[in-house]
Amino acid sequence: MALDVKQLTDLSQHSAKARRHLDQVRDFVDLVKKEAEHLEGDVGVSGDRIEELSSEVNKHLEEIKKLVETQLNKIPVDTDATKDAAKKLSLYHDSLQQVIAWVEGQKSNHPENSYWGRYWVSVLDYVMQDAAEKGELEKA
Repeated sequence: MALDVKQLTDLSQHSAKARRHLDQVRDFVDLVKKEAEHLEGDVGVSGDRIEELSSEVNKHLEEIKKLVETQLNKIPVDTDATKDAAKKLSLYHDSLQQVIAWVEGQKSNHPENSYWGRYWVSVLDYVMQDAAEKGELEKA
C-alpha cells in the first residue's frame, strides 16, 4: 500500500531533522578539534573519520529526502480537503485580507510545483472563489 500525504510529509520532516542532528555532530567534532590540545589522546583521527562518514551520510540523507519528496509531489491535491481548509480559515481570521496573507505565507514556504505548494494554491483559489460568491472582493 502506498504512503499517504501525511506519512510522506512526516518522512520529509524527519529527514530534515536527521540532517540537523548530523550538523550537531559536525559542530561537536569542530569543538573537540579546537580543544584537542587540552584533551588526552589523539581526537584528531576520530574527528577526521567522523567528518568523512558524516559527509557520506549527508549524501544519503539528501537522496532519501529527494525520493520521498518526489513521491509526495506526484500525489494529486485533494480539492475537497482544500475547499474545507479554505472554509475553516475564514472562521479563524477576521478578514479576507488576513486569510489571503496567511495562505500566501504558507504557500511561500514551498516550491511552486511541490505537493504543498499546489495545496496552498488550491486553498487560495477556494478562498477567492468563496469571497467572490459572497461579494467580498469588491469590499477588499
